[in-house]
Amino acid sequence: MTNEELVALYQQGDKQALEKLIEKNTGIIYKLVNKFYIGGTNSIDREDLEQEGTIGLIIAANKYDFNNPNKAQFITYAIHWIYQKIHRYIIQKNTNEEISLNTPTGEDGDIELLDCIEGVDYSFENIEEKLYKQRLREELEDVMNSCNTLKEREILKLHYGWNNNKCMTLNDIAQIFSISGERVRQQKSQAMRKIRRTIWGRLKAKELHEQKKNKSSYSVSDLIESMSFAERYL
Repeated sequence: MTNEELVALYQQGDKQALEKLIEKNTGIIYKLVNKFYIGGTNSIDREDLEQEGTIGLIIAANKYDFNNPNKAQFITYAIHWIYQKIHRYIIQKNTNEEISLNTPTGEDGDIELLDCIEGVDYSFENIEEKLYKQRLREELEDVMNSCNTLKEREILKLHYGWNNNKCMTLNDIAQIFSISGERVRQQKSQAMRKIRRTIWGRLKAKELHEQKKNKSSYSVSDLIESMSFAERYL
């Protein structure tokens, strides 16, 4: 059964459907935990992170709205809640403990904990800046809903860290959707091309071009692709 079918059954009162949903997505939870877990330390226990991730999955199963016309696939929606639960647990766990934010973590040891602690805003942006970013976010979401397929939107949101999630690599996304990394790259590129070709995309490319007058060698087509998608529009 698909995730959506299991969630529908669970929301109708089938508790066994929830157990099957958790079992089906255990691998995803473990993979996300690997992005946060610091092996060999006493500060954070891996099993606790896995438990928090499971709780996040359950929250997603309860909150998933089948009536939302712009709903994402369940796993995309669930990743947000899994990340949030793990992230908040780490913040709470280390509130009164000293732990180096530059301690290597992740499967390859090349990710720093500081990179994993998402969603905490230490900057003091003025109200105008916040409103500007919020407006860009709303504009982009409208454009994506109108020109991109559901799968394209999900790939962009996962890759660029939508909803304060940690940005995922193309290979990570490929594992979630059970397709090749090359196929994910192709769909991401196609999604970006569609956005660039919209009136909104062309206007934003022109706006960025004006901001980079001293680097006029950039083509309009390259500007949106080269800019920080998440920082400017998400």
